Amino acid sequence: MTRRCPRCAAELPEDAVWVCPACDYTLRTPAISKVGILFMLLGLVLVGAYVLGPESFGLTPGMVPTDLWNLMMANFPAMVAAAFAFGMLLMFAGAMFVRRERNRVAAGA
Repeated sequence: MTRRCPRCAAELPEDAVWVCPACDYTLRTPAISKVGILFMLLGLVLVGAYVLGPESFGLTPGMVPTDLWNLMMANFPAMVAAAFAFGMLLMFAGAMFVRRERNRVAAGA
């Protein structure tokens, strides 16, 4: 059975893994982009943990060392910004990978 593009229904050659050569449709999302999405979701979880407080998550004093908890609260904006920035960086790397494949397919056509 031949594979077809979901957008234009053109038959896909065997070497078309990432991009459809007929319409430039992205066939697969790179794994690095999926990891980037997970880091951005981690940033949202961190924001929720900060807003709701540690007590709502069942963290009682003694489970997390007090010095570590105070350090995390003092640097919390930096942690959230770093999680979002790293997620965006990974998403950008995945987009550049797809763009490189798209240019390679366009140059070969």
